[in-house]
Amino acid sequence: MRDHLTRIAIIIGMVAIVFTLTKLMSPPEMDAEALAQESADPIAIMAETADAAINYAPAYAALNPYQTAMTQSANAQFDPSDDYWGLPRTPGHEETAAYCAACHTLQIVMQQQQTSEGWDYLLDWMVTKQGMAEPPADTRALIHGYLSREFGTDASPE
Repeated sequence: MRDHLTRIAIIIGMVAIVFTLTKLMSPPEMDAEALAQESADPIAIMAETADAAINYAPAYAALNPYQTAMTQSANAQFDPSDDYWGLPRTPGHEETAAYCAACHTLQIVMQQQQTSEGWDYLLDWMVTKQGMAEPPADTRALIHGYLSREFGTDASPE
């Protein structure tokens, strides 16, 4: 009888543990408005600001076995042998390299081609959703201006 009660207590304890772990690992519940804003805003903003043309040529240039290394580096924007990986040397390139390359390659930055609003959204998104360190306001403005000027699609970049 005692063994039977011990087994029941162990089973009840295991069920409680599984239930608690399931609750801890499930995403927090959100109201319908917050859920709609969370899921719709990034897609809508990216759709409005994105340039629909995708240029795969620079990304696949390194895969061409018939192209020499000299030709590749002369035609490619992204240059891994360069200290700043091919970023144009205008004001803001060092700050942009420091903040962006902390998490990913600068090739991703160089191929984005966003509007000024798109770069603004992406900088906010990187801080709030991806864990990028929040740059001081003047540094953020410098990075935003650099990205809009060098990799923007606006007719009159900042």
